[in-house]
Amino acid sequence: MPDEEKPVAAGDNDVDPLGAPATVPVEKKKRRGRDRSGGGLAGVRRLAIGKPRFVVVLVVVIAIAVVALVPMVVGAFAKTPKDKVGISYGGGPFEGSHFQKVVQPGSGLFFKGFFDSLYLYPADQRNYIITKTAEQGSMVGPDSVVAPSNDRVQVEYQVAVYFKLNTDRLRAFHEQLGLKYRAYTSSGWDDLIQDTFRQQIENALQAETRRYPVGDIYSDPDLLATLQEKVRRALSTRLTRSLGARYFCGPTFRPGGRCTEPTFIIKRIDIPKNVATAFEDNRTSEVQIATKQNEVQQRTAEAEGIAALNQALAAAGENYVLLRAIESGKIDFWVIPDSSGVDLQGPTVPASP
Repeated sequence: MPDEEKPVAAGDNDVDPLGAPATVPVEKKKRRGRDRSGGGLAGVRRLAIGKPRFVVVLVVVIAIAVVALVPMVVGAFAKTPKDKVGISYGGGPFEGSHFQKVVQPGSGLFFKGFFDSLYLYPADQRNYIITKTAEQGSMVGPDSVVAPSNDRVQVEYQVAVYFKLNTDRLRAFHEQLGLKYRAYTSSGWDDLIQDTFRQQIENALQAETRRYPVGDIYSDPDLLATLQEKVRRALSTRLTRSLGARYFCGPTFRPGGRCTEPTFIIKRIDIPKNVATAFEDNRTSEVQIATKQNEVQQRTAEAEGIAALNQALAAAGENYVLLRAIESGKIDFWVIPDSSGVDLQGPTVPASP
């Protein structure tokens, strides 16, 4: 009889005679089951580590969002200084640029909108000064305007213009000139005034100076005052024509009030040194001539007085001599004509010892 087959213990690598899968020990199943479910000490440890990381990430994200939003929120509010007028325009990534309102100087904090722009322009008195004195003019270094007289002598002017921005036309000014020059900045404003005022001042001065000879301009204060007034009016007219509207007013302008002409003042005029020397020599000569004429007139008057005196003395004859002698006390008796019929008591003469 063939030997009976001995049973062999089932292992991981044994194959069931019927083709069934190998038997897995019970303990090994339980262990794998715990690992897959995440239970036990390892799962608790992973959960304990994961929660703090999530909280830290969340806090960081919130902090970044707050930091990013603070400038946007703060930028949505604005106010205007006492010497500035503001003009607000909407804009940003979601809307087109459009006019919103004009904000008067010294306004309190107001909401202008997210990503909206507020442009500031000067509301106080401004000036444009042309002078040869360093650090006092609108230009860096000495400056002046040269204009020829009608006798072709170059007259050098130092002038000043005082004005205010016409805030009643602020929107048109901003859209026509302010944006072009960026005049809401200090450098842009200076460029705008230089391009507009300087050219018109030069043109007005040259046009008026050509009307008069240099001698009258240099020596006649009334004519200089007339020239100053004419340049002031011409300057205002030229500014309005060149810019398209009266954007600049006089120093007394108030919003809603009358826009007067800017103030124009001639501070000083100079002419070439050789011409000035000639004028001084002529003046000196005129003074000397006048002095000589006065001396001649004085001598003439003296001569006429002497002649009149001599004529009177000649007419008086001895009577004048007698009168002078009596007045001086050199004689002690009077001679009275017999025909006068008058008896006079003569002075008492003391007796001789």
